[in-house]
Amino acid sequence: MKLITYLLITASFILSIAGCENDEACLSNQNAVQASLLSAWWEEDNDTTLTEVSVTGLNMEDSIYRNQTISGLFLPLNYHTDTTSFVISVKTLKDTIHFIYEKELDFISGECGYIFSFDLDTVIHSKAFIDSVSVIYPTVQYGETLENIKLYIY
Repeated sequence: MKLITYLLITASFILSIAGCENDEACLSNQNAVQASLLSAWWEEDNDTTLTEVSVTGLNMEDSIYRNQTISGLFLPLNYHTDTTSFVISVKTLKDTIHFIYEKELDFISGECGYIFSFDLDTVIHSKAFIDSVSVIYPTVQYGETLENIKLYIY
């Protein structure tokens, strides 16, 4: 009888751990615009890296990136509005980038529920160090790792 009780407790423990792993999988790869950084000085696309980069949401205090060296960006979109804006600082230069989009609620699974997907409509930016922006893949979806935009840097 003790063996059966021990096996039931062990099985319950294993199932509870497996249940947590499913919840964690639902929370991974949240929606974000994925941007590559490219040099505007070349005719062909050439990856570039920026140093001392900080990124914050416009009128926000918390940083997404703080004094980092990067060659790409992951910029989370706001679920509550149809626009999201970021201030990107590189050393002493600052640019602002605005994303205008439509959002749609998508069913993922019974465990994960619903999540928003976004369709980028317009990207507007200032020009301190960003030369131009090219939208490559306008749909920002849960769990995808596709490049959405290319940022061409002076």
